[in-house]
Amino acid sequence: MKNFIITVLILFISTTIFAQSGKTTSDKNYNFSITVTKNWTMRNTVETNKKDVITYSFDKNDGKVTLSLIAFKFANARNLDDFIYTLEKDFNLNIPEKTGGYTELNGDKYTGKSGEYKDNDSYEKIYYYSTATDISGEYFCYMVRFIVDAKANLNDAKSDINTIADSFKIKF
Repeated sequence: MKNFIITVLILFISTTIFAQSGKTTSDKNYNFSITVTKNWTMRNTVETNKKDVITYSFDKNDGKVTLSLIAFKFANARNLDDFIYTLEKDFNLNIPEKTGGYTELNGDKYTGKSGEYKDNDSYEKIYYYSTATDISGEYFCYMVRFIVDAKANLNDAKSDINTIADSFKIKF
C-alpha cells in the first residue's frame, strides 16, 4: 500500500510539473532550445533568405510581456562584446538605455552576458550568448530578449523571465 501511494504521488507531481512546464521550442539548424511556460504563445518565426538569422517571437497571454529570440549563424567565432554593441546600437531593435552593468553567464563552450534596460514604456532583460567552439563548422550568437510593459507587475514578470531564461540551452 505504501508503494502504491508513493507511485500515485510521483505520478501526480510529474503530471503537475509537466502541465506547468509549457512547450519547448528546439531548432536543430541554430542549435538551441527554450521552454516557455504554459501561459505563453508563439507568435511567429521569421528566417532570412540566406538562412543565417532566425527570429522567434512569443507573447505572454496577458499581453504585457514579450519574448524575442534571435539566433545568428556565422562561419567564424564572434566577440561577444562586439555582438552586444552592434545589437544595442541597431535602430531597428530600439533597445532602451542599460540601467547598470552586465552579469556574466558561465558556460564551457560559450560566453554570455545579461543586462537590464529601461525607459518610460518598458523594462527589458536581455541575454546574449556566443559559442566559443564551432558546432559542425559553424558558430552561433543568440539574443534572448524579454520586454515587459511598464503597466505589468514587474516581480511576476521577473519570475517568469528567470524560469524561461534558465531553460535556454545551446545544443552542442
